[in-house]
Amino acid sequence: MLGCGSGLNDLFHLVDRLLEDNRAHRGGALPPVALSRPPRPGLREQLYDMYGRGELSAAAFAALKSLAERGALRAADLAVHGARAQRGRSRPESSETAAALRKVQTRLMQLEDAGDDSSQTLADLEARMAGLMERTADKEQTAREVVATDEEAARRLLIEKAELQASRERLAEQAQALRDDLARLGDLRAQLEVKASELEAVEAREQLAAVVDREVSSQ
Repeated sequence: MLGCGSGLNDLFHLVDRLLEDNRAHRGGALPPVALSRPPRPGLREQLYDMYGRGELSAAAFAALKSLAERGALRAADLAVHGARAQRGRSRPESSETAAALRKVQTRLMQLEDAGDDSSQTLADLEARMAGLMERTADKEQTAREVVATDEEAARRLLIEKAELQASRERLAEQAQALRDDLARLGDLRAQLEVKASELEAVEAREQLAAVVDREVSSQ
C-alpha cells in the first residue's frame, strides 16, 4: 500500500516549507493595504488543515472554501465543524490510502492558491517597478535641465533618483523570489499530481477488492 510513506511525507514537508516561505515573500512584497485579500490567511490555512486531517467532508470543505473566496469565512464556522468532527470520532476511520490522497489533494489546492496569489503579487510588483523606472528617468532628465542654473536643485534630484533606484532594486529582488517560488510551486505540483494518480489507482483497487470480499462473504 502506498499510503503516507517516508517519501510522501518528505514531499509534504517540502510543500509546507515552500508555502511558508512563499507567504513570507508575498507579505514582504507589498504594503499591508495592498495585501488585504479575504479571507485572513490564518482561517484559510486552518480550513485546509481541517480537510487534510479528515475533519471535513468534501461537501463541507467546498462550502467553506466558497465562503473563504467571498471573504465571508469566520472562525466560528470552522469551530462548528471542528466540534462536529470531535463528536464523530467514533465513526470508522477512512483507509490509509484515502487519508493520504486527501492530504495530497489539500496541498495541491494550497499550491494552486499560492500560485494565483504569487502571480498577482508579481504583476503588482512589476507595475510598481515600471513606475519607479519612469520616475527615475524623469528625475535624471530634470536634473540635467536645471544643473546649469541650480546645482543644488540638481543634486537633490540626483539623490532622489538614487533613492528610487534603491527602491526598485529591492522590489526586483522580491520579484525574483516570487518567480523562483512559482517555478518551485510548479515542480512540486507536478510531483503531487503523480502521487495523486498513484493513490487514486490504489484506492480503486482497494474498493474493488472490498466489493469482491463482500460478494464472497455473502455466498
